[in-house]
Amino acid sequence: MAPISKLLKPLCLIENAGDKSLSVNEEAKMILENISQPLVVVSIVGPYRSGKSYLLNKLSGDSEGGFSVGHTLSANTKGIWMRCVPHPIRTGHILVLLDTEGVGDVGKASRENDCMILSLAMLMSSAVIYNSKTAIDQDAVKKLSAMTEIHQIITQFAAKQDGEDLQMGGDDPVLPLLVWTLRDATLRLEINGHPVTADEYLENSLQAITRVKTPRTQEQNKAREKIRRVFPNRRCFVFDVPASDKEILSRMDQEPEEKLQSRFVEETKNFCQFILEEVPPKRLTGAMAINGSRFALLLQSYLDVVKMQDISFLENSVTNMFTNENKKAMKKSIEVYEEKMFSQHVSCHQEFQQIHEAAVEEATEAFKKLHIKHDKSLEEYLDELQTDLLMKKDEIWKSCEGSSLQRCNDIIRDLRSKLDQNLKENKYHIAGGHEAFISDKESIIQDYTQRPDKGVKAEDVLQDFLRSLEPLEKLILEVDQQQVDQAAKPKVHQVTNRSDVTQLAQYIRGYQMPPGSFTHILIQLFGFAGHGKSSFVNSCLFALGGDKFNDYAGEATSMGGKTIDRRGYKLTENITIVDNRGFTNMSSAQEWEIYAQLCNCVPLNNIVLWEKSLEERVSLVTRRLQEEATEVIVPVLIYSSQQTLNGEERENIREFLTQAQNLTSK
Repeated sequence: MAPISKLLKPLCLIENAGDKSLSVNEEAKMILENISQPLVVVSIVGPYRSGKSYLLNKLSGDSEGGFSVGHTLSANTKGIWMRCVPHPIRTGHILVLLDTEGVGDVGKASRENDCMILSLAMLMSSAVIYNSKTAIDQDAVKKLSAMTEIHQIITQFAAKQDGEDLQMGGDDPVLPLLVWTLRDATLRLEINGHPVTADEYLENSLQAITRVKTPRTQEQNKAREKIRRVFPNRRCFVFDVPASDKEILSRMDQEPEEKLQSRFVEETKNFCQFILEEVPPKRLTGAMAINGSRFALLLQSYLDVVKMQDISFLENSVTNMFTNENKKAMKKSIEVYEEKMFSQHVSCHQEFQQIHEAAVEEATEAFKKLHIKHDKSLEEYLDELQTDLLMKKDEIWKSCEGSSLQRCNDIIRDLRSKLDQNLKENKYHIAGGHEAFISDKESIIQDYTQRPDKGVKAEDVLQDFLRSLEPLEKLILEVDQQQVDQAAKPKVHQVTNRSDVTQLAQYIRGYQMPPGSFTHILIQLFGFAGHGKSSFVNSCLFALGGDKFNDYAGEATSMGGKTIDRRGYKLTENITIVDNRGFTNMSSAQEWEIYAQLCNCVPLNNIVLWEKSLEERVSLVTRRLQEEATEVIVPVLIYSSQQTLNGEERENIREFLTQAQNLTSK
């Protein structure tokens, strides 16, 4: 709304340069554009120097800063002047008072200019006050009838807006109320000697002259009929002379009411009360009230209609105005929808859809209240609104997703800081680390769940976070299991001094097979008969835990040898030492029997026969070499230090050991 100083100060609204040179004052138009409240527009017309400005100042409630009241015989108001004040009775409304240039000014060259001023007042106003002096005579009727020349255009416009023919005399919001004010009346209100009211006096003055019929009376009757038809709603107020003192009359706008005639003061109050209580807001059609911005939009079209006598100017302006108003209604309805949608936090699409449906209903109802019936039907506008709301829904959903995603990621980033720090410090890569990791992860989930207003992406962000931890959790579990398995293994003693028998014995007793396809170690002894194989077995058993030396393997007392089978003795859970029947010479048959033993083709604890078929042993060894071994066989040649090898025997044994190594390394 415009500043109060601007509203209270009268300002020229329609400038008059004579003839048809009427124009809208842009400053006044700008003030109107900023007024959003409905307007009650009251204009006053009539002969110049008839006291029009005084009545308007009374309607405004004060005279200071009001319309200029002239004190000479020359006209004081040119064009149409406007004053806007808060309506004294209608809360939330603005009273717009229009003071018009007086008709009949001898300084004017054209009567047409008067007609344009009067027609403009009629177009713009909720009520027109026709101010005349002394009595309602034929001259006053004639001047007022000039205003009715615009009525055909107004009626045509109103009929088009309502979609039906308008019957004159009906209640039409486009046509203004007529209030005839009779000033300085000295006559008695009587008809045929009977007292009458001011309204009865007006009605009698507008009746047709029937006593004689002449061209002149017919013209007079036509003027009266026009006024009756164009102004079906009319009132009359008769004012006495304000004062007998000419000095008081010359400055009556500055004089206190006590110095004015009491009957004048009383009638002035009655007049003001009627105008303020009974004159409705300015309307075009139906229930649409005109506010300041709408009024400003119509000003130029009012002027064009009067100048060109063409209603299309007003029709186009009204069409544009209604279109703009319906666009504003659409915008307002979308704002209602947005306000509803943003008023609540949602955690899932189902909640969002429920709020959307409620918001659409509210927006639709808001539009129905604001919609102005005009070129398009309500259904067409509602279809357009539904389309706009669906687009707005998608826009808001994307916004909800974006803000929720940002908030949820911020929460996760905050909550996982402890977990990330523990990872940097390798606190989970230990025995029991997986359990600690799971505990911290569950704590994050619990804290995250309790955080409010996470929005529609809460679950998605949580699941993405948990999926990102899966490879890490798997690795931590593997490391944890390895640590547990390693802790469960017997302690392997380290050998720092290979000459220390105790260290060596502890190392052998604690030895574990490394992970892989092998599960056991066989120490396979072989050599000539009587060279001490069984004695070596007994020594190993004693060294690895025997309380005393025992002859478990059956040692021979001579070079003959007692062992005749391939027999195993358990040293530890993973190591077995295998005694063997000694051979007498290094024949091919005996060599292949040893090869068969080294390939574990000969069962333990069975008699060893050196006379087995050579072909059979070769075939057996060949087949076994193609199979996957599960035991590590360590070949050990036992040779008595009391014997001496000649060169040929040494060479044969070297070749034999090479073959044995090749077989057991497969």
